Amino acid sequence: MAMIRNARLQLQHDEATGLIRVAWRAGQPVAAFQSALEWLMEFSQEHHVTRWLVDMHHLPPLGSAEQAWITDQWFAAMTTTPVRQLALVLPSDIHNYLVATAPVHNPQLAPPFELDFFTDVASAFGWLMESEPTRERLWHEWEPDPSDPSLRLG
Repeated sequence: MAMIRNARLQLQHDEATGLIRVAWRAGQPVAAFQSALEWLMEFSQEHHVTRWLVDMHHLPPLGSAEQAWITDQWFAAMTTTPVRQLALVLPSDIHNYLVATAPVHNPQLAPPFELDFFTDVASAFGWLMESEPTRERLWHEWEPDPSDPSLRLG
């Protein structure tokens, strides 16, 4: 397992299980969204990542350009990766929730991987890692993001 340093994303990668766990760091600009996903696809190709867990809670509101890019380019580009399972942890923000789930209602977009949506990280992690003997260790190795405002004392 490795925690990977990245200014925009909090990342955990486990080579043995093919897992990458990703959370958008709080306060990051939406302008970095596309480049962050492109970087994740490249990383997935290089390291044979087969499972993605993406926590969307701190993602800023996505615009029409990001939504169009997901639909027009991202799904097709994902076919070049070894990813077989994608667990999206949906934000409570209704706008991003709708942007994230809209592609599954488009019959032309058939993801080349299993895609499931979750409201919490624990359920998403459980779905991806249910049969892995190292899942407890991996779960506990995730380091909280110090930029997360929900971790600050009131």
